[in-house]
Amino acid sequence: MLRHLLATTALVAGLSTPAIAGDTAAMKDGGQTGAKNDTGVYEFQLHTLAPDATTGILATNMVGKPVLTSRNADGEEIGDINDVVFGRDGTVRAVIVGVGGFLGMGEKEVALDFTRLSFVSGQENQLIVVTDVSRQELEGATPYERPDYIPHWMTAEGAREQMDKVTASAKDTYETVRKEAIDPAKQRLDEAMADPWTAEKTEVDAASVSTDELIDSTVYTNQDTDIGEVAEVLIGKDGKAQAVVIDVGGFLGFNAKPVAVSYSSLKMFETENGDLLVTAPFTKEQLENAPTYEPAAYKSNPDAVLLKG
Repeated sequence: MLRHLLATTALVAGLSTPAIAGDTAAMKDGGQTGAKNDTGVYEFQLHTLAPDATTGILATNMVGKPVLTSRNADGEEIGDINDVVFGRDGTVRAVIVGVGGFLGMGEKEVALDFTRLSFVSGQENQLIVVTDVSRQELEGATPYERPDYIPHWMTAEGAREQMDKVTASAKDTYETVRKEAIDPAKQRLDEAMADPWTAEKTEVDAASVSTDELIDSTVYTNQDTDIGEVAEVLIGKDGKAQAVVIDVGGFLGFNAKPVAVSYSSLKMFETENGDLLVTAPFTKEQLENAPTYEPAAYKSNPDAVLLKG
């Protein structure tokens, strides 16, 4: 909720004050394009309901960023921005900074007037947040205490928790959509791209094809290449087809090499003439290097001689 409240507030009114010092970074649509680290903020251009484009900095982009005493190498980091306070008129009044560490005191939050901040150009189109607040001022500043009547979800910590929940929910939703829609669609597209010559043919359920139909069927790897003919269908203990033996190579049935391939690796289609078209995903090299089918060896250890797709 905080993200939406801050992101939609007219922060530009506050950021257009003299607090933006020096030459600002070149503006890019999208804000963080080209960022190499997460220590700076980004000014970007956006279109609102007004006719002309405007520029601004997201409050959510400021949260967690360091505030320095100088842009120079000797500049010290006084702390990180934990929250942004703005008025009803949309102007930014203050930032809540968690300070401590180098001052030798415990962590505490201090509200800094927004006018005490400036934005100077850094590297990679970043704007570095700099303040003129002295060490003495910070040490003597009254600690900021968040009003106890503000609900937890309005705090920066609460907002982060809400965003974590939204992110987790979005990830779960994406995983569901990916598994149920994206992956199956991609697989169908890949299959269509890999076998465009079968795209217009009707795929049939291999379990519905009889042994008689399969025997002597030519097996193709693509439209112009057949690898041999089905010589035998091997039935498993469950009574279902487990593999087929394909006579690979040879001439007119002579010198052909029998190779056992898994039944599940085959795809079957009905052609325009109603004939059965059998395809397999193997290359010529795979078939040539596959073990020669021998009934005894297959019976003792099917996985050792079975070519799977």
